[in-house]
This record gives sequence, C-alpha cells and structure tokens, in this order.
Amino acid sequence: MRQNVLIIGPFPGPPKGISLSNEVVANGLSKRGWNVKKINTELSDAVNSAIGDFSFEKLSFLKTYFQSYKIFTADAVYITIGITFFGVVKYAPFIILAKILNKKTLLHLHSNHLKKEYQSLHGIKKALFFKLIASFDTGIVLSNSLRDNLTPFIAEDSVCELYNFVEDKLLLSEKIVLQQKDFSAIRLFFLSNLLEEKGINLLLKVIKRLNEEGLFLEVKIAGNKIKDNNVDALLAELSNVAYLGIVSGTIKQDLLIWGNVFCLPTFFSMEGQPISILEAMAFNSLIITTKHAGIPDICSEENAIFCIEKSEEDLYSKLKYAISNWEELQKKAIANGAYARLRFTETKFISTLESIILETIRK
Repeated sequence: MRQNVLIIGPFPGPPKGISLSNEVVANGLSKRGWNVKKINTELSDAVNSAIGDFSFEKLSFLKTYFQSYKIFTADAVYITIGITFFGVVKYAPFIILAKILNKKTLLHLHSNHLKKEYQSLHGIKKALFFKLIASFDTGIVLSNSLRDNLTPFIAEDSVCELYNFVEDKLLLSEKIVLQQKDFSAIRLFFLSNLLEEKGINLLLKVIKRLNEEGLFLEVKIAGNKIKDNNVDALLAELSNVAYLGIVSGTIKQDLLIWGNVFCLPTFFSMEGQPISILEAMAFNSLIITTKHAGIPDICSEENAIFCIEKSEEDLYSKLKYAISNWEELQKKAIANGAYARLRFTETKFISTLESIILETIRK
C-alpha cells in the first residue's frame, strides 16, 4: 500500500536552500512510490534580512490554513518549521490538528538558531514555543553540531542527522568538470543571497583592498540582491568583479565550472549547512568560509580555509595566503570533487529521509 506524506513548508519561490530541499523531497519520495501532498507556506518572492519580524504582509499566511484538510489522509506530516517565535507559532494549527488526528509528525530543522530563539523567550511565549516543538515525534537536523537545537524538546534518540545534498540535475561528471576547469590562477566566486550576514560586504571590501595593491583576482558574484543591503556602490568600484544576478540551470553549472575558489564568509544568524558550499566542493573548488553553524561538519582544514567571522582583516590575510600558495591549495580543490560527490548525494539524502519517515510511522 502506498504511504501518504504531507510536506508543509516553503517551496520555490525565492532562492533559498530550504525551498530547494522541500522540492527535492517531494520529487524524490514521489519517484519512490509515495503519495506526496504539499502545503506551500512561501507567500512572497522577496528575500530580506528582517527574518522573524512581524508584518501585516505575513498575515496572508492565514490562507494556508484552508489546506489543513490534507492532514486527514496523511500517514506522516513532515514540516520544515520556522526558527523564530512567529516562524514556529504560525505552524501551530497544522501541528495541533496533526496531533488531534494522531498523525506521525517530523520536524526538519535547517538552521542553528532555534535554541537561541528559545532561550531569548519568556513566560507564555516560551511555554508555547516549547510545547509546539516537543509535540513532534521525530526531529531532523543537518549535522551533529546542530543536535542541541532540538534535544531540549525532543528525546535524543528521536533526533536524526541528515546532511544536505547536491542536486543530481546540477552535477556533471568529475571528468567533464576537470576537463573544463582552469586552475592556472584563482577564480573567486560567491553564490548566495547578498545579505550582509552572508559576508558579501566584507568580501567586496577585501577585493577592493587587494585591487589597491595591484592584485586583481577574477571574481564573479551570484545571488539575489537584498533591498536593505545595497551593495551596488561597492560593485561599481570593482572592475574585476562581475555580478551575475540569480543563477540556475546551465548558467549555475557554468559558474561552478568557471570558479575554483568559493568564498562564503558567513555569520548569518539563521545559518545551517549551506548547500552552496556542497555544490562548490562537488565542482572541485577550494572553500574559504567560517566555522559557523553546521559548516565544520562538512568542511575541515583538509578541504577549506577558515576565516574569523566578521573580520575583514582576517579574510584579507586568508585571501592573500590563498594567492601566495595557490599551486599547493589547488590540490585540495581537486580533491573536494570526489569527497562531495561521494558523501552529499541527492540519492543518499532521499534514501536516509525515507528511512527516517518509515521508522517514525512504525513507532
């Protein structure tokens, strides 16, 4: 008999890792014979840094509750919940109805912020937040270092780890990538929403400093511009930096083949385990990033250079180091391809998730 799963969370939409993940989950489980239904909680195409802030625009979320009838036929309800008080509470009607109907529930957390949010709350808000999260049968985190976001609410043995993935449709064979990739000099790229907390402002300032010293790296920046973090003036000053806008499909593949050093100096408060890092590794790039959130679970000194969060000076010194030692460091870049393709596959992601859902249904 076909199992029925309901996925509640954001779907594309805006270019966010969580939306991509939900789409892959829906398609992957459908291909494996599951009857998949969805409730899309993404109601805006905008991306901004005011995550978790209340706005009347967000009241439009109320219309998603009209789809709650889909819970009645589900064997499992899989929710990629928010990570702020409002982001959790807005899912309350779905969670409560699922529990009333005795449905098995799974929470998939894509961030390292939930525990901090809980600690910041008081009184009724804190109690409600706890009650909602604790009502889930199973919790899923991206990696080991993120477990303590859920273990205050859900029993340790009911919290599972599930690494992010690189989409099958994005990948090319390693042979093709290495044939087309140029390692003769550093080709630096950034691929993420252009939030200040993702480190884009720091990176552009460092590139400007390098230019002033006569060090002109080839640089490409891709991602969604953010209304409240205008980097146009910085970009305009840098003749060696190309801004590509939002990239997908073959244009994204071309960028991943073109680049050989991926820089994401993130200190994003809602960070989990950036898919963009996995994608860059799978396309044989060296990683320059921070030891932030779940990143140390997918990167080590073996395949990455770590810089200090929020430090322009340290990022500058790490890029100077990469330039001076590029011949040696490109070996790490090449080795990243095999490492990522073996460990972070879409097939492994869906297989593991399917096992977790089936185990939850059997409980």
